[in-house]
Amino acid sequence: MSALRTTVAGREVAAAEGWHLEWLDRGRGIAQLSDGSRSLQVHVEGSGTRWFVTLAGRRLEVVVESWRERTLAEAQLAAAATAGPVEIRATLPGLVVAVNVAVGSEVEEGEPLVTIEAMKMQNEVRAPRAGTIGLVAVSAGAAVAAGVVLLRLD
Repeated sequence: MSALRTTVAGREVAAAEGWHLEWLDRGRGIAQLSDGSRSLQVHVEGSGTRWFVTLAGRRLEVVVESWRERTLAEAQLAAAATAGPVEIRATLPGLVVAVNVAVGSEVEEGEPLVTIEAMKMQNEVRAPRAGTIGLVAVSAGAAVAAGVVLLRLD
């Protein structure tokens, strides 16, 4: 399994053998793709996992996800497809800095539920689907390990 998953225009693609990218003006997003005998100038814009690459007059959306981002996205889709209760677990160890919901709270898909600080970065745990909070198993200030149940969404 590759460490990264890349999709272009919604289709998963593999890296082209022998091609490499060289920045001509990184600040302006101008680069050159080359395989040693051919080269193409490209314009790159975006950040995080979502990028847009303009190549030969065609603007393509490129999404590059790490193993963790891919796993979280797949888990989110699987959780959204279920109708029953969903246990929301910590994906990384850290310190709970905020709990934004209480038992009985109605939440919408994508709503921030808990914030966990890990390695001086704050990570929001968001609702995988709409529902009602049935259990809050953590409180602000609690240290959690990866895999610990944080909440249950009914």
